[in-house]
Amino acid sequence: MKNINKCGVLSALVCAAMLLAGCGADVSASDIVPVEDKELSSAETVENITAEDKPSVMSPDEYSEVVSDVGSMADNSSEASESKAEKPKPPRKAVDCTVGGGYWFTVSDFKKVYSNEELEKCFDRLQEICSDADFHMAFSFKNIDTGAYVGYRQYDQFMTCSCVKAPYVKSLLAKGIDLKEKIPMNTKWEGDFEGIANEEYGKEYTAKKLIEYTILDSDNTAYQLLCQRYGCGDFNSHQYEIGSNYTLGYNAEWIFTYCNTDDMMKDYEDIYRFAKKNKNGKWLIKLLSKAHLNIQIGAALGDKYTVAQKYGSDYQEMAFNDCAIVYADSPFVLCIMTEQYPETEESCKVFKDLALVFDDINSLIAKESDKGEKDKE
Repeated sequence: MKNINKCGVLSALVCAAMLLAGCGADVSASDIVPVEDKELSSAETVENITAEDKPSVMSPDEYSEVVSDVGSMADNSSEASESKAEKPKPPRKAVDCTVGGGYWFTVSDFKKVYSNEELEKCFDRLQEICSDADFHMAFSFKNIDTGAYVGYRQYDQFMTCSCVKAPYVKSLLAKGIDLKEKIPMNTKWEGDFEGIANEEYGKEYTAKKLIEYTILDSDNTAYQLLCQRYGCGDFNSHQYEIGSNYTLGYNAEWIFTYCNTDDMMKDYEDIYRFAKKNKNGKWLIKLLSKAHLNIQIGAALGDKYTVAQKYGSDYQEMAFNDCAIVYADSPFVLCIMTEQYPETEESCKVFKDLALVFDDINSLIAKESDKGEKDKE
């Protein structure tokens, strides 16, 4: 029986050798050893396990060493990336500006730019926006560092709406009013159905709180209470000083008026300069940058820069405006006034389009020197 079994095993081995030879393996029957005839030692078993098959379990010491190495590599990689990212770009070469004629808008004080070709493309885009507008519109732009200016219908009169609130509040802060003073509500703006107008007569608010309501919520009653308490004399006097040719009524009834974009632009440039040297001015900028309705210039540029803006709208007057201080690398002021149905996606479009073009224009303006950051007093 044992002989028969041995013959059977031998036959099987020969067949296996033939099959392997047929598959291209150079194997003879004598090379093949039955598995059951040989046991692998523990050492041999370990040696035959490939690196890929080893369990991914490390001792605490090994783990710490690997983490340390990986951390070191990550730090080196991060440093290399930061080094690469922080590598200064070669300075752009400034050239004399040769662009600006033949457009519907006025261009002045563009002395040095980084590319006349790119600037011309921006002006062409600006011209297209002006040409396509089927409503009354005006705008004024000014780079604060260089004075570079663009104006379109900048002398046309528009309703100020709530854009005037920021310059008025600035006049109070410059005067140094007591922000803790309590002011009773003894009047409500006719037509106000929201905000503090819903509160009872006689309720007291600090001047600080009324300013916050005026800027953040554009609350007309809060604004009226401030005008009634402090008047408009200081505001009006300062308007003459900065060359802004509109004023408000002394009796707190004519607290909205008409003006042009150039005059309102001067007011917002004045706010910028005031904030540079006054802590309450900085507070005003913070309020403007966090105004609750921000659907125009700030919506277009707010993800890129700090934008201190104040909108204005009046449905009866069909007025929709926005004035902004844009804290780009080289700050600029942009004031846009329109006569269109306010606060719709369609009426906001022109503000966003203009903001994007002026951001590109502003990036092409070269400072005359490193002293360009210094404000002209």
